Amino acid sequence: MKLKDLINDDKLINEKSEMIEIEIQKEIDELGDLSKQINKLKSQLLPLQKKYNEVMKEVIPVVEELNKESITTSNYIFQILKKGYQRQSFQYKEGFLQSLDKVNENTKKILKQILDETKKLTKIKPQIQIRTIEGISSVFRKWVNRFSMVIKKLKKNFRGIKDGNKELRKLI
Repeated sequence: MKLKDLINDDKLINEKSEMIEIEIQKEIDELGDLSKQINKLKSQLLPLQKKYNEVMKEVIPVVEELNKESITTSNYIFQILKKGYQRQSFQYKEGFLQSLDKVNENTKKILKQILDETKKLTKIKPQIQIRTIEGISSVFRKWVNRFSMVIKKLKKNFRGIKDGNKELRKLI
């Protein structure tokens, strides 16, 4: 190889690496813009989530007290999918560590007592669903369309049976 060829190859490699570097810089700029947009949306979302949670804390107990699973407004259907409840769980590690500090007298009683002290009450949030009325009408339309398609197919089959019966009568 000649020195000229090596220099030309070196120039091509440099041009490709510059192109790659420019592309990477563009993608990094795009990532930066996207992260700015995400942070902006997150900052807008936080107050909305707080307001949503406040309204939910007011609405859920009232709906549960009314013993209704769903409530329909002019625009939405509010439906409780899964009711909230509280459950107890044990924190075994903390209970065991506390029992090590105790005197070794009546170990079984102490461990049971510590286990009872470390019960943790967790609240399971209810699952709800809010749908627009329009969404339900589209689901209803889909069912009507499916039903009408089945009826059309059955009509075609009944016509064939009816025509076959006519031909059999003619033959008899």
